[in-house]
Amino acid sequence: MSTVIDSTHNETNTIFSSKGEHPDYPRMLQVSKESVAQSVFTYALGIKEWETSSGYKRHQLLFTIVAGSDSSLQAIKSVISSGWSITFGHGEKGESDYRFKSDQTIETEKGAYDFFTMNVGRNKKALAIVHEDLRDQNEFVLSLDGKPSEDVQNLLGGSKFGLNVLDEWRETVYQVLEERGYLEQLPLYFDKDMFPNGLQLFSIQLEEEQADELISELIKTGKIQFPEQRQGTGRHLESVDSLTDYMMEYSDDMVEKLSEKVHPRHDPMYDDVAPVISQFPRELFPVQSHVTTAVAKHLKTHKSAIIQGEMSCGKSSIMTAVAETVHAYKNKAGGYFSCLMVPPSLTRKWPDEIREIVPDADVHVIEKTAQLIEFHAHWTRQGRPHPSRPTFFVISFTTMRGDARTVPATSFISKKTALQKEDEERLPYKHGYYCPDCGEPLQVKDDDIHDGLSEEDAHEMNSDASSEDNLRVMEQSEFGTSRRVNSGKKPANAFCMQCGASQWTKKTPVRYESFGDWLAHEKQICHAIDQQNPRLVPHIQKNQMNPPAQKGMPRKVAAIEYIRRKMNNFFDITICDEIHELKGGMTAQGNALGALVQASKKFVGGTGTLFGGKVRP
Repeated sequence: MSTVIDSTHNETNTIFSSKGEHPDYPRMLQVSKESVAQSVFTYALGIKEWETSSGYKRHQLLFTIVAGSDSSLQAIKSVISSGWSITFGHGEKGESDYRFKSDQTIETEKGAYDFFTMNVGRNKKALAIVHEDLRDQNEFVLSLDGKPSEDVQNLLGGSKFGLNVLDEWRETVYQVLEERGYLEQLPLYFDKDMFPNGLQLFSIQLEEEQADELISELIKTGKIQFPEQRQGTGRHLESVDSLTDYMMEYSDDMVEKLSEKVHPRHDPMYDDVAPVISQFPRELFPVQSHVTTAVAKHLKTHKSAIIQGEMSCGKSSIMTAVAETVHAYKNKAGGYFSCLMVPPSLTRKWPDEIREIVPDADVHVIEKTAQLIEFHAHWTRQGRPHPSRPTFFVISFTTMRGDARTVPATSFISKKTALQKEDEERLPYKHGYYCPDCGEPLQVKDDDIHDGLSEEDAHEMNSDASSEDNLRVMEQSEFGTSRRVNSGKKPANAFCMQCGASQWTKKTPVRYESFGDWLAHEKQICHAIDQQNPRLVPHIQKNQMNPPAQKGMPRKVAAIEYIRRKMNNFFDITICDEIHELKGGMTAQGNALGALVQASKKFVGGTGTLFGGKVRP
């Protein structure tokens, strides 16, 4: 492995020492979990570095590319997902493997990383790990091709700043940002064989208003100028009173400029529609055919697409045709599995819509999760055969999301020792909500965790909370009665901050209230078995009392829960009609849509009211 150390900023690259440049000393990462250590080769690694108030330097992982065995990569992924620390160092070549030597401990942030599989070298399996801050390009810039000015230009044009930095300006803007200290190069290690053009990692220390003022200043001082063909006085815009007038006046110019920048994957003026469309029993209109072809082409290289159109323009036919066209592009014999998530009022309409386009389709309307489980179990027992014809599962929003009641898995505990009971001012040794998995108290972030406490009580509370991380034990009034992933008026209570376990569970009425009740039923079965009466056993089982019915506690499982756990990648394509009804990020059916997309290979959504539920004018 040929390696290089980025020494552009030696002061910040102290953790990337000179070791690792020789093939016998490759750069490596190691993780330790439950006394088992796993090591992987490192091809790139970037960190952010800061100093605590006590002068201690801390390092957090921003991105890395690692390669190794499947078990080692899975260990790396598990440890980083959990927010545990990893160790960066180098390997010393031995007779059969490399002995890992630690150089630096690097922190990670729980749940903040995306993982991408890739190949390096001669089809060697690797894993790219990217922090969400670097992925979103709001604060950090990773330059892969040796042209950092272009990457900074893209960052300034992103969602955080929204600045249209012209190509003619980017070198000047990049230079000014660097000179004024707004652009900081971060510690970075990379393999020069993998990145022959170099690799650079930057942090941009700039707020939106500062960026606006900077560009304005450069324009006023003449350091950056508009090209002559773009110059104008702007006086003509004074006569424009509305957006409609502006669009009517400049629509041709806008289309011309857009055409210069955007090259469509499918151009109906020049490209033909997919051949399979001509085989449909019901002929599609030309526009429908071209939309179908365009979306199917898009899904060759992307996972999802949304079709937005007026009511009665044939979105149902288009989405069904897309499923058939995507399958035709694969040139595979047989059929495919498709899931349709639709409003309850449309479950009976969709089978007819499907058969108009695909007459030999096998359509299942799933009204209960049990029907889906029965089909999938039968398919599994048969050896998971490839479908011989297109198979569609029509599932309503309510069936997809309807689940058992979610209740807290923990309760408030307050216990004192005999010594603590004698002194009423002493804090209990157990006081709070405790995680049922790891046994640690639930904690919340707080800037002033010791306000109002004596020095002795504050020291006692430190056994349950980390003052360094500004954490304290959750109070009894803070848990609440609803599940919260993010903090609002009350702190988040969905997961344990220590182990990540869920603090909520599903609960349904049970047939037997206690083990003693179940034991009486079991004695009857054992007696029937001892009597060698094979007919009596199923009779006893069938005549058990029914579980009690309790309002608000249904005994059922949501279809999406079964799909998420048992049917990952089962559906070749998923279609969602009226997708705007599922836009709620914290609603049950919104979460069901996200899980369904994750479990499906391809996804198509359709709506006539994409923006805020408002019909287009």
